[in-house]
Amino acid sequence: MDTDTSRPKYELVADAIDRRAGELNPHDALPSERELMQQLNVSRMTVRRAIEQLVRRGLVYQVHGSGTFVADPAVVTKTLHLTSFTEDMVQRGLTPTTTVLSSATTQATAEVARRLGIQPGDEVFCLERLRLADGSPMALERVHLPPLGIDFATIDPATSLYAQMEARGWTVERAAQTIEAVNLDHTQARALDQAVGAAALRVTRVSFNDAGQPVEHAMTIYRGDRYGYDLVISRHAG
Repeated sequence: MDTDTSRPKYELVADAIDRRAGELNPHDALPSERELMQQLNVSRMTVRRAIEQLVRRGLVYQVHGSGTFVADPAVVTKTLHLTSFTEDMVQRGLTPTTTVLSSATTQATAEVARRLGIQPGDEVFCLERLRLADGSPMALERVHLPPLGIDFATIDPATSLYAQMEARGWTVERAAQTIEAVNLDHTQARALDQAVGAAALRVTRVSFNDAGQPVEHAMTIYRGDRYGYDLVISRHAG
């Protein structure tokens, strides 16, 4: 294992585990925590932190009661940690790009107004984008931003909205999301290079700042063969 003392120990262990994963096939099981502790001569806590980092990076995934497995590099697996598409792709070593389909100031529909806590007809910024990773279509996205005192003309629609909002004093702190299984229609299938009726995930999100104010409403269609969600749930409260 690398002995670089300038980095936290769990990061070095994560690198070592990643090298072992690179010798395996997608969905092969990694050694158990106990085996990794013995092989790398580190504590259980260090192994767990290392594996958590690899899960966040989409390199491995865990099945409760079964162990840790090598992720399929063709599938981007997202945890429920709130990150932007750009952050997700960069974290996985992929190059994110964006094709802007439309960008305009418009009037809020009743549904958008309800989600954003504003009045129907209020001015909102609407952005539709095709998101790609290493040149491959990954998602179709429609975003509405409420009046935040931001000059929407200064927004660069081809880059991360979260980063631009934060630079203007609007930091996204949490979000409420609904994830649904859907089938692609003709327009969606053509944009995502899929067959009509192919499986997809529709994620509807309302994001809030630290004061609980809605600052974004987004609806994203993800390719079902390239994107998944990891959920950690508990049977008992707390």
